[in-house]
Amino acid sequence: MEYRRLTRDIVFSGKGLHTGEDCRVTLTPGVPGEGVTVDRGRGSFPLETCSFSGTGRGTEVFLPAGQSVKTPEHLFAALYGLGIWSVRISAEGPEIPALDGCSAAFTEALLAGSSPIAEGEEQPKPFAPSVPLAVEDPARNAVLFAFPSYELSLSYVISYEGTPIGTQAFDFRLSQESFRSLLAPSRTFALASEVQALLDRGLAKGGSLENAVVVGETSVSAAGGLRFPDEFVRHKILDLLGDLYLLGRPLRARVVALRAGHDLHCRLAERLMFLSRSRHSRKKETNHV
Repeated sequence: MEYRRLTRDIVFSGKGLHTGEDCRVTLTPGVPGEGVTVDRGRGSFPLETCSFSGTGRGTEVFLPAGQSVKTPEHLFAALYGLGIWSVRISAEGPEIPALDGCSAAFTEALLAGSSPIAEGEEQPKPFAPSVPLAVEDPARNAVLFAFPSYELSLSYVISYEGTPIGTQAFDFRLSQESFRSLLAPSRTFALASEVQALLDRGLAKGGSLENAVVVGETSVSAAGGLRFPDEFVRHKILDLLGDLYLLGRPLRARVVALRAGHDLHCRLAERLMFLSRSRHSRKKETNHV
């Protein structure tokens, strides 16, 4: 996997998917070795010092200063997919802009504003779990596994019985080209039967057929039609990749998801982060001795 670094500032502006508010995010080249930092006006914090949750129809990152940034997963997926692990992220507004409801616009702008890290320059240090991990939600028959591996690969199975989605499965092995062509264009989606309930909860205010796919009982509505017959499960993998960026470093694992979502994604990221920190602490103690 090739890693890249930004060569200039990149700015994205637009409505937030859930709040519908005007949002803006600026990505600035990071200092080598600094990693990923997030700022909402009260200081810049390493991503690994932030907490996060996936319980609100999307991911939310909580900064140590008390602020939060909602729905970063599509931007994070683009950063992960292109191998950008040294970047300063400054957000204005409660959310990351929804743009096209996927990672395509983020990806093309980031690709144009970055270059490969030269051989011999400092590279991000991947984390590989030494034991299998699992998180589950028995009420939804949902489970998410991570197995040790020498590379990152993601498999997802979703099931929406009684809708045009049905059951879909997709396997993905990470590379920049496969991300751009197979995942980045896949858009977020919602069931038509859920839309009013989401609006009543103050969500999906920035959603439209320009940035989302709406699934009815017998039909699918989306600008230009579906981009892939299995666009729904591809988007789930896109979300998963974005949520794994919360680790702040590349992951080497075989990840398998069955009917999961942001909540389980974030719970797995927490488990992986705990393992990573524990391993780092043991190494420091060994070196000290």
